[in-house]
Amino acid sequence: MLFIIPKIFHILYNITRIMLIWQTFKHHITENNLVVSGDKILLAVSGGADSIAMADLFHRLKKIIDIDLILINFNHNLRKESINETKLVENFAKKYKIKFISKTLDTKQFALKNNISIETAGRQLRYFNLENIAKTERCNKIATAHNMNDQAETILMWLTRGTGTDGLVGIPILRKLNKNLLIIRPLLAISRELIEAYTKKQKLKYCTDKSNFSQDFTRNKIRLNVLPELKKINPLVMEHIFELSKISTRENLYFDKKTSNFILKNTKTSKNKIIVNLESFLNCDKALRHRILKNILPVKKSSGHINGILKWMDDEKTQNYMLDKQWIVKKNAGRIFFIKK
Repeated sequence: MLFIIPKIFHILYNITRIMLIWQTFKHHITENNLVVSGDKILLAVSGGADSIAMADLFHRLKKIIDIDLILINFNHNLRKESINETKLVENFAKKYKIKFISKTLDTKQFALKNNISIETAGRQLRYFNLENIAKTERCNKIATAHNMNDQAETILMWLTRGTGTDGLVGIPILRKLNKNLLIIRPLLAISRELIEAYTKKQKLKYCTDKSNFSQDFTRNKIRLNVLPELKKINPLVMEHIFELSKISTRENLYFDKKTSNFILKNTKTSKNKIIVNLESFLNCDKALRHRILKNILPVKKSSGHINGILKWMDDEKTQNYMLDKQWIVKKNAGRIFFIKK
């Protein structure tokens, strides 16, 4: 009986959310100031349920806010079905009279040339081209269709690989690419199940990428194996992970400001040397010390390595610390010196 009640509650909760999905979309946009009048937004639409739902919701939003939309579709040249997906997005754009752009990417060749995975190559190519096309079309925002499931998968993936609080942020709701261009994620507050329910309700056609069911990718293993088990424990697990990401974002922004203020007032940086006021550093809280080091270290180091440096700083006897083959750290006259050999 105890297991039945949460399930019934979750079913009723989902029915309510389907009815309010439009309101949820608008609230998420308003709460995070993602869209304002006058925006020109490049929508990344793959042809899947998520991106088609996003395009439809933006079309509805355009009726109440003065915004301009462009649809972009990328063919990664990896699957035969990609041609049909591009055509589907093109038909959607024609139906709603939205400007449509398509681009074919040589993902395999890019992966081989740069010695990276197909998944990484596809992501790098997408974002590189999105930024260039947005600049050409004079768009000030790019919208991607990442949803609540994507957020949960990303955070769990980072946890399994090892992460600090940055990893708990997951996919940022808003990210600045440059001074004139933002990436926004307007669907992060909505689950994939509700998005699919929305497409059915609106009778929207979409394609299903078969590679999403492959166990070759870490994300898919989490999607297909881990999350279903977690949902058995608590049907609202994704909502809770999403809330965790929001809390982590707020707290990270606070600590980032504190870190930036310390670095501005207490460090001097040149090409081959970084100088830090040791007394001011040791007066900081331990959590802040870790973040300061993470930001000023001239080479990337793990959390364990940073803890080792922090321990060395408290040691009055040891004067030198070898950071790596190129960099040495010294303490002298109340200062810390990061010196490149």
